[in-house]
Amino acid sequence: MTATTPPPGDTGLDAVVSRRRFLALAGGVAGAAALGASLGPRAWESLFGGASDPAGALGSPGGPRLVLVTLYGGNDGLNTVVPYADPHYAPARGVLALEPSAVLPLADGFGLHPSMPGMKKLWDAKQLGIVHGVGFADPNYSHFESMDIWQSGVPGTPVSTGWIGRWLDLTAASPLNAVGIGPTNTVALTGAKVQGVAVPAGPIVLPGRSDEQLLYEVLARTTRSEALLLAAAARSNTDLITMKRQLGGVLDATSTGNPLHLEAGTAATAESSLAIADGGGGLASPGVLATQLSIVANLILAGSPSEVYSVELGGFDTHAHQEPTQHTLLAELDTALSAFVDALGASPRGRHTVALVYTEFGRRVGGNASGGSDHGWANVAFVAGPSVNGGFYGQPPDLSRLSEGNAAYTTDYRSLYATAFDRVLGVDPSSFLDGSFPTLPFV
Repeated sequence: MTATTPPPGDTGLDAVVSRRRFLALAGGVAGAAALGASLGPRAWESLFGGASDPAGALGSPGGPRLVLVTLYGGNDGLNTVVPYADPHYAPARGVLALEPSAVLPLADGFGLHPSMPGMKKLWDAKQLGIVHGVGFADPNYSHFESMDIWQSGVPGTPVSTGWIGRWLDLTAASPLNAVGIGPTNTVALTGAKVQGVAVPAGPIVLPGRSDEQLLYEVLARTTRSEALLLAAAARSNTDLITMKRQLGGVLDATSTGNPLHLEAGTAATAESSLAIADGGGGLASPGVLATQLSIVANLILAGSPSEVYSVELGGFDTHAHQEPTQHTLLAELDTALSAFVDALGASPRGRHTVALVYTEFGRRVGGNASGGSDHGWANVAFVAGPSVNGGFYGQPPDLSRLSEGNAAYTTDYRSLYATAFDRVLGVDPSSFLDGSFPTLPFV
């Protein structure tokens, strides 16, 4: 067995990020004063209110919020939530096994990877839930198929809509009710009629010069006599303008707030980092997830009525040299998520926010010849937030009874979604999922 040691070099963020520093990533501290000066003394209260949502289609500020955190590449759950006291763990893992003295002990013989002290504090504060053995029947080893299954919420039969997208469709919600931070929309936020919006980690810039932007807004107005395609195009442009009006203040502050390890004023830098994160190709730039979550935190604390947010971190496809790569990525997740929960817990507007952290599949129990692990089956999922009921949920896979070298799933992943619909978004899960699934009391 090998003990874990931090990899050399900077991991991208300090081990502990204060609430003030975390919010400053997206301008939440320095930007608040600037926004207040430009929008008035009640900037945070008025930024998303009034005529911007005349139909009342969006949720209310301060209500429950769901934040999806996607880890692309298939994170190794056995070395994230480590069953170090299980006598089958070390022999089965071989050189990948972590020393019991290195892990951060939780309960029941499990511990967190040593790079996750912030999440250990969330556990101690009962604000972190860990769901064991999450997966689906007839698993496959494909990143793309497995992620489509997770994001669509429908295993077995390919569909074009996501589990949140169908909620947008059936509730006739505004696109702004589901917001993804990044250059592209995810399948999860894609409906047949209503799509969630993808917003940049920087300012929203309308096409053309300032005078041309005024013309752009005029062209976005629709009339009853317009052809269907022209009306659809106009509505798309209207959505962009609405998004700029409602979210632009906080997003503009991102580019001037000098996020850690991103050049001030260059949205392209943030976008290229997010593009790396989307899909798992290589390590994301340091601080990418913290920047995304700080934007979400600032939007929530500014009173954004959006009810669902989506962020992502890639690079977890650790076929070789797993330990240093996973250490870096889990440290990024740990710093960003723990600071996010801390920032939101200090405000009534953030206290009902729940973050759900998942990845497409686990890794095989035994390591390979390259010091890594190959695609596997069941995994752990995290739920975190000020209102989360911390603890373990579900049944851990039996490491003495592997199937093709993999841990079999014990918790259907759709139970996570059923719980999110029922206890966070407050709707009947059966309308959006293919069947009925037991909810879990983590909220």
